[in-house]
Amino acid sequence: AGQLLQGPAYAVPLALDRAGLTMADIDLWEMHEAFAAQVLSNLQALDSDTFARDELGRSGKVGILPEDRINVMGGSIAIGHPFGATGGRLTITLL
Repeated sequence: AGQLLQGPAYAVPLALDRAGLTMADIDLWEMHEAFAAQVLSNLQALDSDTFARDELGRSGKVGILPEDRINVMGGSIAIGHPFGATGGRLTITLL
């Protein structure tokens, strides 16, 4: 099983599959960042055939998230990371 901070790499493909969407169908992406390297790690995992095969049981990588569509208003670090209210902050930012 993956680490807590790699949650998006596991959740994104599952959510897309359940909704019948692809990454290209999503205009903006908000990814919680406990620290900057966490986002980079998740982006790398989503673009990895090895991660997709070994961790997700998929035949190929999920894809690349365009950097200009991720955390466009600034991520958790930029706004002071409201610890304990992360989910609400992520949702409100995208609205």
